[in-house]
Amino acid sequence: MKSHARVVVIGGGVVGVSTLYHLAKKGWSDVALIERKELTSGSTWHAAGLLPLFNMSYSVGQIHKYSVAFYQQLQQETGMNVGFRKVSNIRLATTRDRMDEYRQYAGVASTIGIDVDFLTPEEIVHHWPLCNPEGLIGAIRHPEDGYIQPADLTQALARGARDRGAEIYRNTTVTSISRNASGEWKVTTDKGEITCEHIVSATGNFAR
Repeated sequence: MKSHARVVVIGGGVVGVSTLYHLAKKGWSDVALIERKELTSGSTWHAAGLLPLFNMSYSVGQIHKYSVAFYQQLQQETGMNVGFRKVSNIRLATTRDRMDEYRQYAGVASTIGIDVDFLTPEEIVHHWPLCNPEGLIGAIRHPEDGYIQPADLTQALARGARDRGAEIYRNTTVTSISRNASGEWKVTTDKGEITCEHIVSATGNFAR
């Protein structure tokens, strides 16, 4: 294990590995990730992998839109199948208030460039024949929505990060974190110590 890095990311799930990848992509090649077991062995391996574009926040909506486009680019870049499928997404409404919420959201989505289709109950059944339209007022549909395989995505991100100079240390447990007098951080593991300028904790349930 190297003794110095600009950034140390702790946690080898999709969030940590994506952080490592994007740091390296931005030119911060002197970065490392530490994972206590294998990549995706935490919550990532059993995540549903849904990719909903629906979000009332303009900022978060931009991240969702970027993610859907990025995952397809990553697959081409690394040659690894990330299990991405566009199957669309239908959100049902049984009240006028819900439809008003969807109309408000559609205004946010239009500023981001996300397509939203409004459906009548009859059109819902056309797209989803198993649906019982009784009591439905309408729905919205995202044609670009879908799902992805989180573990496959993480492995593709790991390859992309390594290709840009990042290093990943698996089966390495962080036992303590302390700050040096110089302001740098010392990350102590069961395999040695590494000093860095910045730490990113992506440890999820293992943060403690």
